[in-house]
Amino acid sequence: MIPLKNPPGYPGDEAVRKAFGRAMRQARLECGLTIEQAEAAIREGLKPDEARNKFTRLGRALGILVRGLREKKGMTRMQLASSSGLPLRFIILVERGKVVSGGDICQLTRLAYGLKYSVGQFLDELTDVNEDLAVGAR
Repeated sequence: MIPLKNPPGYPGDEAVRKAFGRAMRQARLECGLTIEQAEAAIREGLKPDEARNKFTRLGRALGILVRGLREKKGMTRMQLASSSGLPLRFIILVERGKVVSGGDICQLTRLAYGLKYSVGQFLDELTDVNEDLAVGAR
């Protein structure tokens, strides 16, 4: 596997995973959950909701967001691949809504950095697009 080139300012996959782990631990403690309870809640939350098709929309929402932000910035897919350090094939799959799980936290962080967005703002906009799809606004 070819090592990924880090986008400018990107702290690295390991640092992102550690920061995410710390944030998840803090959230778990604030909610008063044991590790087992938190893991069970995460597993339950990741199951597709067949009635509402909730998580199968996430890949489409990510594709809409990434393509919209990329085009707004006047970037090509190749430029986004280069600036994010992600393979062009992955960018194409994302924009087509074929990354069903929404990608992992490092890939999402790399996309945000590649698009020169804060991770928080990127995830907020992803949530908004996903909710818009839920109500049929897009």
